[in-house]
Amino acid sequence: MPALCFFKWSPGGNTTLLFPADNVSPQEQTRLAVAALDATMLGGEQAGFFNALQKTLRMAGGEFCVNASRAAGAMLAYCAATDAAKTGESVQGGAVQQAGKLLVYEDTIQVSGWETPIHLRARGVAPQWRVEAELQIPACPIASLDKGVQLVRLPGICHLLLDARVHSQPEDCFAAASTLRHRYGLEDEAASGVIWWQERQGRLTMLPLVHVRDAGTNCLENACGSGALALGMTLAAAGAQTAFSIMQPGGTALDVRFYCDGHVRMAGIDGPVVLLAQGTVWLPDTQEPSGALA
Repeated sequence: MPALCFFKWSPGGNTTLLFPADNVSPQEQTRLAVAALDATMLGGEQAGFFNALQKTLRMAGGEFCVNASRAAGAMLAYCAATDAAKTGESVQGGAVQQAGKLLVYEDTIQVSGWETPIHLRARGVAPQWRVEAELQIPACPIASLDKGVQLVRLPGICHLLLDARVHSQPEDCFAAASTLRHRYGLEDEAASGVIWWQERQGRLTMLPLVHVRDAGTNCLENACGSGALALGMTLAAAGAQTAFSIMQPGGTALDVRFYCDGHVRMAGIDGPVVLLAQGTVWLPDTQEPSGALA
């Protein structure tokens, strides 16, 4: 029965399990993540495996995830501050301290699915931070498939955006998302989101349902960072606005901004990250078929 150390994070409500990646194959990572995400074990919306020395994050299905990246930023800040408290030395990695408390920690990691490094800036003190992920935006054509339906293909994940003025939120989001993935040929994507979005009383809101192919998960998420990024890209392309605050189902907002660093187009996705739990979990050697994540 494998024993794994874990951190359980809540980046805006998108509960994320992070495990050490040491000597665990991608196939075993996927199996262990599915077992851990079961409600009878740790539960959560997604899981990833983090190598703290190499500063690499691989999601359970090899997909790209903004919120897990932000959780990794908080974990690096937490570990740096913990180590500094033990040794009495200053925090490394671009950190700033005041009165012995970590205020700002910056670092860069590589994340599965995304081609370029992601810069992370964490501000706060355990167990609560705000973390911004800054990343380079590659060429991502935005396709209009039908009235009120747009597809944004990001590296490592794609998102189908449904304008709720045209496509109201269905009673059964899981069935509707399955139908839409089939209709638009997204069933073989490594990861795909179906997002119903709207602007209500001047506030942008979104409801994301994300499918990860290799992990076999379908999750109506409390927050989706890559989905917020995709929605922001679509709205920015349609007008002059470059910054958006997008309310997530979990009750917090993700702030998305676009800017240029020289000739490179960049985006920042910022929001709260909270440490919920840490410890050790004992997982079964084999995973029995279950509908818990279907």
